[in-house]
Amino acid sequence: MTDDAEIKIPSTNSPVVLLCFSISLFLCSIFYLSYHLANTNKGKIAIPAGKTYLGPPANNPSWTNYSEEKKEEKQPEQTVFIADEKSKWIMWIGKTFPYQFFYPETLQLSGFPNDPNDSVGIAWDGKKPAENILINVIDLSKNTTFVPYVKKPKKEFVSNWWKQFSGLTGVSPITEFTNKKGLKGYKARFINTKGETPNLDVFFEIPKNPTLMIRIANGIIDPPVFDTIVESVEWKTGNTTNPINPTNK
Repeated sequence: MTDDAEIKIPSTNSPVVLLCFSISLFLCSIFYLSYHLANTNKGKIAIPAGKTYLGPPANNPSWTNYSEEKKEEKQPEQTVFIADEKSKWIMWIGKTFPYQFFYPETLQLSGFPNDPNDSVGIAWDGKKPAENILINVIDLSKNTTFVPYVKKPKKEFVSNWWKQFSGLTGVSPITEFTNKKGLKGYKARFINTKGETPNLDVFFEIPKNPTLMIRIANGIIDPPVFDTIVESVEWKTGNTTNPINPTNK
């Protein structure tokens, strides 16, 4: 090599270097932003209504129904009437027929004007009396289906009572008894389409009158209370004065 030889130094391409630098800066910015967001939202995956899969947001929006506390299940409302031991018992006297019975004063009952069956319904706890009949009188002579039972044993009538209702499929064994007032009765539980017997029906014969029967039904009264009502049912032509609380007898 001579002193006169030309020495060439590679020149840099300025536009290419600038482009590479800009791309590197842009990628670094994206990396930093992604890192920052990952740390600030760590552990939360947002879903609708301001909730997250891994925990509630710090401040629950007013438009969400989210609650950190577990809601207590609403207890079913009382559906069985229970009388206090100190409850006063009063007498109900039929308006059309001469039947009477005692019941707790706290058990709201309602009659029906001009009802040929002299029915009494339960109005306690907002119940509809027409849909919750406690007691009524059945006149077998007024129903063509029932007329044959005027001359038949009344247990046979009770055994076939369910046949007039599409929601019943049969009857469990019937129990015969006589209440404290001397009325001969029959206790029956009719079977519904689900195979259940939720209600107790009681039928009473009327002395010296084969055309009439008293029916009492229970599905919402505490059994001991209902039993006391059943035992107090009486058929007489005169009204009783100075009624006595049956629980004190």
